[in-house]
Parts: sequence; structure tokens; C-alpha cells
Amino acid sequence: MFGNIVLDVIGPLSAPPMIYFEIVAVILEAVIIYFLLVKEAVKAFVASFTANLVTGLLNIVYLIFFWIDVSTYPRNILVMAVPLLINILVEAGILRLFYKTMSTKKILKVSAIMNIASYALLIFFI
Repeated sequence: MFGNIVLDVIGPLSAPPMIYFEIVAVILEAVIIYFLLVKEAVKAFVASFTANLVTGLLNIVYLIFFWIDVSTYPRNILVMAVPLLINILVEAGILRLFYKTMSTKKILKVSAIMNIASYALLIFFI
């Protein structure tokens, strides 16, 4: 039932591309984590999957409550920047759970790089 509600909110025609985007984003972010934090592939993938699962649910909330028209992008840059900043902080918190020995500054940098790369990749899916 929840899946049907989510698909109705997102749109039945746009759901498969967004699922493909999430899969590619998890892999992209896992590669970034692998190279910038610790070279443990499985741990990087699990951390990336967990972070994207949480922020993916946050993005659905953004879509429900803060729907914007992409054609008016220049006027809505702030509306798109705020979710990016929230996602960076949330994913940094999740990465902190996986990589407790790393400094917070390094985790924030990796989270920022991951999210900017994912948002740049999202442009190709829109």
C-alpha cells in the first residue's frame, strides 16, 4: 500500500527512472566513500545504501510538501539548495555512525562531495 502511495505522489511514469537514479547514486556514492574514507568496499556500499535510503525518504517528503516547477529553476535555487544542505548533514550523520574513527570535518567533506555528485547526476535524469 505504501508503495502505491509513493508511486502516486511521484508519478507512475517517473518512478522507474527515479529508481534507476537511486541505484546509480548508491553506486556512485559508494565509490566516493571507498576512495575518500576507507578502502572497504562492502562497508562503503552499506553506508551509501543506508544514507541514500534515509535521504530518499526525506526527498519524498520534499516532493510532497515543497513541490517546485523545474522550469522556474533560477527563481527557486534556494528551494533546491536547502534540501541539498539538509541531505549533506543527514548523510554526514549516517556516515559518522559507520566511520567513528574519522574526523567530523573529513566526513562532512565526503558527504558534500557525494551529494553534489548525486545532484549533478540528477540533472541527467530530469
